[in-house]
Amino acid sequence: MEKYPYLNAAVATVLSKRRAKLGLSKRKLSELAMIERAYISSLEAGTKSPTLNVLFYLSEALGLTPDEFVLEVISEVNRLAEEQKSPPLRRT
Repeated sequence: MEKYPYLNAAVATVLSKRRAKLGLSKRKLSELAMIERAYISSLEAGTKSPTLNVLFYLSEALGLTPDEFVLEVISEVNRLAEEQKSPPLRRT
């Protein structure tokens, strides 16, 4: 299966911006979310995709519900798609 366009970049942007807004280091976020710091670095670099389990742990550590996190990611995917003149992600 091919990767969804812009998804890793959108997750990377939302994660890094939210972490910075909260003043959390990657190390502190990894402690709060119980996820390896290297994995968080990979997510922020856009080289890995979070599992659903990781998404839930990250959301909690960032003070978001999983649906809030996903909605922020959808908004970022749409922003990136618009920049590239691609069709936006549809919401149901």
